[in-house]
Amino acid sequence: MSVTLAVIILGVIQCLGFLGFSWLLRLYFDRKQAEIEAKVEAVIRGWVEAPEDGRMSKLGEFLDAVGSIIGRAAAHSIMGALSSQDGKAARLANDLSANAEAKQNPIMALLAGGKRGKGAAVMRLAELLGPMLSRAGGGSDNHGSGASDTFKLE
Repeated sequence: MSVTLAVIILGVIQCLGFLGFSWLLRLYFDRKQAEIEAKVEAVIRGWVEAPEDGRMSKLGEFLDAVGSIIGRAAAHSIMGALSSQDGKAARLANDLSANAEAKQNPIMALLAGGKRGKGAAVMRLAELLGPMLSRAGGGSDNHGSGASDTFKLE
């Protein structure tokens, strides 16, 4: 019976030893986990909390820089789109104005230049007026009855 009692006591001691060792191991890992969590919390708190001197936190500065870059890009894109639309509207208004002026006074529209420039307008005017001005007698023989007699070059 003493051997049986010794084996039972030895088994209980082994179980208590294993439970004690696992309890110590768990305490060690809990302390390490708490230490790691404290370090992570300190790092996050350092990024989120603002310093005492009134500056922004590191996270605030980071978000401000990112927001500034994104805002600048968005503003550039919006301004480009608006200026493109303004340019289209201005060209359309100029074309409508030029068409109205051409219907009202074609010679002034030609002299204003239009789309091809003033040099092209003067050349076009010379093409239109050239035949009228260069009739040297090859026209009709209605002496004194038409306006073409006043422009004859001899």
